[in-house]
Order: sequence, then C-alpha cells, then structure tokens
Amino acid sequence: MKADLLIEIGTEEIPASYVSPAAAHFTRAFLDMLEEERIGRGAAAEFSTPRRIALLVTGVEEMQRESRREVTGPPARIAFDADGKPTKAAEGFAKTNGVSLDELRVVETPKGKYVAVTVLETPRPARDVIGDILPGVISSIPFPKTMRWEESGFLFARPIRWIVLLYGDDVIPIEIAGVKSGRASRGHRILHGAPVEIPSPAAYEAALKGAFVIPSAKERKARIEREIERVAGEGGESILPDPGLVDQVNFLVEYPHALSGRFDRRYLELPEKVVITAMRSHQRYFALRDRKGSLAPRFITVANGTAKNEPDVRAGNERVLAARLADAEFYWNEDRSVSLADRTARLDRLLWQKGLGSMLDKTERIGRIASAVVKRCAPEMSDTVSRAALLSKADLTTEMIRDGKEFTALQGYMGMEYARESGESDDVALALFEQYLPRFSEDDLPSSIPGAILSLADRADTLAGCLAIGKAPTGSRDPYALRRHARAILRILAGGAVAFPLTDLVGAAVEGYGGIVKNPAAVKEACLGFLAGRMKNLLTEKGFPYDVVDAVLAGGLDDPADVERRTAAITAFRESDTFTGLILGFRRVVNILKKAEEGAGEVDRALLREDAEKRLHAAVEEMIPSLEEAIGARRYRTAMELLLALRGTIDDFFDGVLVMDPDDAVRSNRIALLRRIAHLFNELADLSKVVLEGETDPAKG
Repeated sequence: MKADLLIEIGTEEIPASYVSPAAAHFTRAFLDMLEEERIGRGAAAEFSTPRRIALLVTGVEEMQRESRREVTGPPARIAFDADGKPTKAAEGFAKTNGVSLDELRVVETPKGKYVAVTVLETPRPARDVIGDILPGVISSIPFPKTMRWEESGFLFARPIRWIVLLYGDDVIPIEIAGVKSGRASRGHRILHGAPVEIPSPAAYEAALKGAFVIPSAKERKARIEREIERVAGEGGESILPDPGLVDQVNFLVEYPHALSGRFDRRYLELPEKVVITAMRSHQRYFALRDRKGSLAPRFITVANGTAKNEPDVRAGNERVLAARLADAEFYWNEDRSVSLADRTARLDRLLWQKGLGSMLDKTERIGRIASAVVKRCAPEMSDTVSRAALLSKADLTTEMIRDGKEFTALQGYMGMEYARESGESDDVALALFEQYLPRFSEDDLPSSIPGAILSLADRADTLAGCLAIGKAPTGSRDPYALRRHARAILRILAGGAVAFPLTDLVGAAVEGYGGIVKNPAAVKEACLGFLAGRMKNLLTEKGFPYDVVDAVLAGGLDDPADVERRTAAITAFRESDTFTGLILGFRRVVNILKKAEEGAGEVDRALLREDAEKRLHAAVEEMIPSLEEAIGARRYRTAMELLLALRGTIDDFFDGVLVMDPDDAVRSNRIALLRRIAHLFNELADLSKVVLEGETDPAKG
C-alpha cells in the first residue's frame, strides 16, 4: 500500500534570504532520511513562502522494507572459552542484537576469527517512522540566525505557529515547540483569516490558492515576472533587469500583485545608481527605463495581495520613496560643497583596523604599493594612478556614504561621481570606481589599468595587514572578506592587464606597514600561502585535476596567468599516450636524489666515465636551448615533448651506471647530472606530485 505525504511547517514571516536555502535543506534531509529508513517513495514537490516550508511526497510506502545486515562482534577467542562454550562477551553480544546464542557463528576476517550474526530488522509502519524522524529533520534546518519563543527552547528562524502532517487522509500526530500537527493550514494573513482545512496531500496546492497563497516558489516567481512586465508595458517602459530583486521579492509575498508609482522628475538629476539604490535597497522597487534608455520617474512595486486598495498602496509607496530621495538629494548637494581632494585629510579621523592605523594611513600605503606597480608595468600612467590612490577612500567621509544607510554600498561609485563633480579626469574617476572590482566571484574585472592597479594595491594591503594581526579566516567565518580579496588579486593578475610578480606585490604590501609588522618574512609567507590556497580553489573549480594544480603551484605563484596556462597544458598532455613515460622518467631521477647527499655542484665532463652517462649529459646539453626557448615562449606542450625525449637516455643511464659509485668525486658528479635534469623538469612543474591512473601515492613509480 502507498499514500501521499504532506508536511507543512507554518511560521511567522521568515526573512526572505533564509527561505529558499532552508526549504532546499529540509527537502534534501527528509528525502535522505526516508531512504535511510528504507521507506520507498515517488516524486517530491517542494513549496515555500515567507510563512511556510512544505513538502509533498507521492507514493510513500506504508511499511519499511525488510532489512538483513551482518553484525560483527568480539573475537572468537574472547567469545568462547577453551571448551567452546559461550562467554559473557558472547552472551552480551547476542542480547544486544536480539538473537539467541545458537544464532552466533564464527567468520574469518582480515583481522582473524570473529563472532558474527545476521540481524533481521523488523519493518515498522512508515507513519510511525516519519513521526519519529520529522522533529529531528526540522530542527536540523540551518538558519543564519535563530530564536527561542516558548518553554521548550526549540530553535528556529521564526516562531512555528502550525504544522500540517498528513499521510493519505490521516494526520500523523507529532508535537514540536508546543505545536501539535493537524490538517489546518493558514491562508493569506490579510485576505483570508480563517484556517484552511487540507483534506488530503493532493488537495494542498489548490486549497492554498483558494486562500490567496501561491505555495510554489517557482510559480510565484513566474507570476511576479509577468506582473512587472504587464505594469511596465502600460507606460511604454521597460524593466531594469534585476534577477536578484525578483528572487528577494518572491520570498516577501505569498500572492503577488504589481503596481506602479511615480516620483518627482527632479530626482533624475541625481546619479542614476543613487536613485536605483533608493528604490531597490530599502523599498524593493523595480526601476524603469523610458524608450530612450534613460531612467524613468516611475517605479514598480509588488504588493502582497490583490488590486484592492491599489490607490492607497500606491500613495504610501510614493510617499516613502519621496522621503528617501529627498535624503539622497540633501547628501548629494551637501557633499559637493567640499572637493574630494579636500576630504582626504579627514580620513585620519576614521579608524581602519585597530593596530593598523587610520584610513589615511591605509590610503598612503595604497599609494606606495600602487606606485611600485605602475612604475614597472605602466609608467606612462603614473600620474593618474598617484592621483587616484590619493583620492581612493575620500568618499568615505561624505554624508552619502557615512550616513546614507542603504547608500553605503555605493562606496567607490560615489567617489567616481564626486571626482567628476570636483573636476578630476575621467581616468581618475573611473579608477575610483573600479578599485572595488571584482566585488564578488563572477563580477567584472577592472576595465582600466589604473583601476586594476588600485584594486590590487588596496586588497594586498588588506590581506597583509589582517594576516599580520591574526585576522585570518577560520572555517566559514571570514569577517574581513580575505578570501574574496585573494581571489580578486589572482583574477586581476590572471587577466593579464597588469603584469607584476605576485611575490613583489605581497612584499610591497608587507613593507608598507613598516614597524607595525614584527616578522615581515613570516607575514609574507602567510600571504603567499593563503593566495596559493585560493589559486588552487580557482583552478580546481575550473575542472583541473588537483594533483596537476599542486605540481604547478609547487613552482611558485608569481604569475597566476602563467600558472593557469601550465596547468592547462599539463592537463591536456595527460590525455596523451606518452604522459606516463614523462612522469616515470622524472620519478627515476627524483627517487635517486632523495637518497643523495646535498651540495653536488656543476657537472665535470672529465669525470664522466660510462658511455650511458656521457650520452645523457650530451642529450641534456643539446636540449637546454630548445627547452628554455619553449618555456620562455610558453609553449609548454613542446617543453614536455622535449623532456619526454630524455626518457630512453635516462633509462639507459640507470640500467648501465651505478650512481652511488664508491669514488666520491664520480658519485658527486653523477648526482650533479641528475640534479641538473630535475631542475629542468621543475622549470615546468614538480611532476612528482602528479598521480598516475591507479595510484594512491605518486612517490611510488
């Protein structure tokens, strides 16, 4: 027998950003638990709104599947005495597993003879199992913040107000946080105050729609998109695309209805992003563009309800937006009364980090790092970079950023706008905006060299300073966004617009702190190690094998773009039939060197006695110019083919020459030859870290 199962957890309004991850976790955890409990099922449908997380599972089997499992107990020598009679150990094992002593048997294992038994797990009714496991699954739902609201101390994002739990037409009785399960759900908070009786799981969605709730997040989102397009079309305008806002609004409403409002055209004199931010960040309004592509003095909001009282709703939304835009207009006019350059001195009043000085100190350090970078890679832009560095943090002193609440996210953008208003060049203004790019993992990189240099300098300074005072990320906590800053540094350098060695960038950043950093070498090493970890993540996310990434990173991270090229080349060459030969040839060299003494010098031709070692030395010397040319031109496949050509000569050497010769001079000379070969391989990567198919330890070859 099978029946459908419905679970609905009804709550006070959950924060919009919490709902979708919580619903996904609940669905996954519950279905996994059904599988673990041997309960068969059909398809599953997930539902979520600001006030509910629900799951409908079709065709849930009435009983658990039967299960037989082997259980191993104590060693046979402990379970039975010398006469073969069961000991207390055997009796305890049998009792624990609910079997008689006669059912025990002795089995042979890799560890010897042990007592074992076959345990039959008696199937239980699915409704009983579900009632037992569901409270634990619900309590496992992770939220950024939780609360207690009743005596049991149950933790959840918001108070639980009702629970629907139906198996077929019947209620499965449970109690969570003082709330007993039943079949009574709730509809729209305003439009349908009465309880909504759910006769069966299959009737759930239709019952809620009749109570002005669209429980499917996917269907609700599609309705929102249709609604805002409809309203935009009424005025001949188009929606400014904002998928993130659509997702956010989707979990703010249960029955979406879009309507438009207007604001005073004079506010269009403000920078465009200021107007959009005023609409989006606080009010969750959608911005519109007119037929010419300019921002329109109109917005769309999505109400939680119907067209009833639309004029009043529109007026209220217009009134709130007008107040926010008036604030923005005040900040804009007030801030422009002082030039951006004159604001720089005020940064000494803003603390950047305790122990690392003020924002003015940070600005000066950024300037020094940026100067070191621009002089080497783009000296013609030195004046632009110097000016942009000086002004880079000045917008932090403006009213818009300091007191504007939702406008603080416009840091950098406002610096650009105020720079233009202050008469700065377009190149300087753009760099002030682009210093914060990329803002997230897939964001655009700076389009200008000054912007890229400023971004590198700022992030390198932050990374060095935070690691110097012990603020490295721990687990999932990264309050100073050091992982994001490290990824941004690597992405910018890998982009190729700025060619500057990573070690020199980190060195300049650490040096900038002067006496504040007590152990510069250790901080520099920590920064480079942290960056290497991020680089490994970036490359493995792109699908490159971890061992190839490790092999390339072992050679350093000065040029992230080149690291990726080497990784790609070795990964591609790995598919060739000759790749194994390349790796094995290198390993033969490395394995001998592990046993050799340090300090072998240059190869002395006069000490080469055997034909095999003479041929190997000649082959190496002949190959070096071509190899150096290939690596210099970044033709890494060619380099690997050149190294591969040594394989036969290396094998002949090991087959015909005793490396550890009793003569100290001869032995040292042969080791020097092998070190020379190992160095050539390492110019490409540390191939000893590459794992061949079927291996677990790359050192064995």
